[in-house]
Amino acid sequence: MNMQTKLYTSFIVLLGIIQNLECLVIDGCPLFGCRPSGSFSFYLQVPRENVSFKWSSSFVLDPVPNALGCVADSVNIVCPSNGPFSEDKGYISLYIENGTIRWRDRVLHFPTLPLLDNYGDVTGSDGEKLVHYDRDGKLYPIIKCYGLNPMFSMQLVGTMYLLLVGEQGGLVVRDTNAIPVAEIFLNDTVQRTNGTFLPISQPVVNGQRFYLLTEFVPESENFDPSVLNLQRLYAIDIHDRPADIMTIAWSYNFEMESPTNDEINQVSRNEKIMHIRNSIQKQQNLLWDYATQGVYVSLPPPYMSNRQSTFWGFRDEGNDTSLTIRSPLDVSHLATFEADSDDVRHHDGGKQSGSYLWISTADSRLCTIKSDGNVSRTINVNSIFGTDVVITSKLALVRQNDTADDILIFGAKITKQTDSFRKVVASFPNMNINETFYVVAIDTSSPTGHIMWMQGLPDGYEVKGQITGFSGAAYQQKDQIVFYADNGKSAKIFSIN
Repeated sequence: MNMQTKLYTSFIVLLGIIQNLECLVIDGCPLFGCRPSGSFSFYLQVPRENVSFKWSSSFVLDPVPNALGCVADSVNIVCPSNGPFSEDKGYISLYIENGTIRWRDRVLHFPTLPLLDNYGDVTGSDGEKLVHYDRDGKLYPIIKCYGLNPMFSMQLVGTMYLLLVGEQGGLVVRDTNAIPVAEIFLNDTVQRTNGTFLPISQPVVNGQRFYLLTEFVPESENFDPSVLNLQRLYAIDIHDRPADIMTIAWSYNFEMESPTNDEINQVSRNEKIMHIRNSIQKQQNLLWDYATQGVYVSLPPPYMSNRQSTFWGFRDEGNDTSLTIRSPLDVSHLATFEADSDDVRHHDGGKQSGSYLWISTADSRLCTIKSDGNVSRTINVNSIFGTDVVITSKLALVRQNDTADDILIFGAKITKQTDSFRKVVASFPNMNINETFYVVAIDTSSPTGHIMWMQGLPDGYEVKGQITGFSGAAYQQKDQIVFYADNGKSAKIFSIN
């Protein structure tokens, strides 16, 4: 067995776990979005009341640019790190018992979220290098990457492929021996203007197909200004064959919004690229839903546009797609429960598990969406808090089992102290009324939802990125919820149970 094969032994294990869900389960939230579909869902025995900090990191950590959060399973917790020296800007691995450092990655520079397998081994990249560590921090041979920096978090496609997507347009597929087997750029000609569709979202996966949201960038400075705001959704297949491994199944063009003449005169190609990079902020815009066999898009406004985001839904019909939702909803984040069992996921369109597509909106509402795009239920976070609230993190959607009610966990910022909010805080023991930032669990079993618990964060720490968690059963401990937070000057990793 050569070193590259050794490097990806646990990568194969993780692929098998995710692709054969009828007999194996995903432990915790081991990658961006918790699952390749980007569902942000996982199983957890969420505490019903009286939560408290189990631990918070005591080591010095600077805020991480474009914080994505952490990944975790019952063996390992891994987060991107930051510090005063270049060797402090890779990953840190933490002991689940107390949050102390197990090992540091000294190779990468501001990497994306890594992949964890069920043994706690780590595969990650910063777009320049691809690394693999075992759970104890043993580093295997480093593999060079080219032209992918900055990049999105890696994805697993099918049973044997690793997908790496760079913000500059490169889409690279590697097999389980880490050998590149396919690479494409999404080049095209739009209205006689040559250019490339640059990725503006994390890819999400459906079997051996992945979906990617893009925006067109002209090849040179001489371009038709009307092409500036063309955004496109791609469905791309990865095939188990010697040639033409990566092919486009279909694409959908969103309507262009033309800039004014004054704006056109100010536009350059480099400005366009910088706009795309600055607006991405590693946000999640896509979700694949097994229950409806649909892909959902929170479409950010295009270049030099002051309009809000819009919400779209598509049914994947194999070689084509049909539009199912077009809505003015200003969606910040999407989540849906994805069961481990393949039978549950596909039985009766996935409805056996009672799955709902949840969205959070810019005005802090949590809504379930019907297949036609209509809102079927709304939880007004501002109303149940009695004050204005800003949702600061991704939504985490957790269940105790396949048929339990959804519990939504997220970071919250309280913008104004009110008498109503003080009454809410007073109903929870040991709460500090003067806190501004909280981590919150919403029980959705009642029609309007209610706060199951809320935990204030000290020193102005704000929850950012994805919230993760894992089972403590193997250690005869309570399950833990883990998240990243910073206050602009320093950062910490927190655990509550």
